[in-house]
Amino acid sequence: MKSSRSRKSDSKKAPLILISPSTAVKGEEFSDISISLSEAYQRAIAMSGALPLIMPGMASAELIADCVRRCDGVVLTGGDDVEPKLYAKKLSPQLRKTVAVDGAERDLRELILIDEVFKQQKPLLGICRGHQIINVALGGTLVVDIPSQVPDALNHRQMEKKSEVVHEARLTADSMLAKITGKQQ
Repeated sequence: MKSSRSRKSDSKKAPLILISPSTAVKGEEFSDISISLSEAYQRAIAMSGALPLIMPGMASAELIADCVRRCDGVVLTGGDDVEPKLYAKKLSPQLRKTVAVDGAERDLRELILIDEVFKQQKPLLGICRGHQIINVALGGTLVVDIPSQVPDALNHRQMEKKSEVVHEARLTADSMLAKITGKQQ
């Protein structure tokens, strides 16, 4: 019979996945900036065999670096729009009205997080808003308001179907994800 010490060394530790939550401008308890995270993200990570860890809401470079150091991968979740000032030189008043931002607290925290993830060379997954902030962090731009700027575009805001596939996505043939999955769709 194996001792408990042997069993622990034989078993693999579940990967620890750091999840960046949304920011709520007025929290329930202290009416300050708070974090918010759908249980769906946590459940999906746990169902994959990993351990979800919610990142603190503070934009401290030291704290974020320590969180990244301790995790095996990072997920950037969906949520409010990325602050257009981060990627657009000028914004008309009409377009400004279409943007729902959280006061840029989350943007700052996630830009620090993305920088740290690249420094430490950890796996990173961006979901919806998450891949948008990665794009901005790497110098890219975004369409501020798809319905008014690209009228024939697919409706990406289908809230009644947010847990369903609403459109196909193709992977670039030589991308890392295509190589890992062996698929382009």
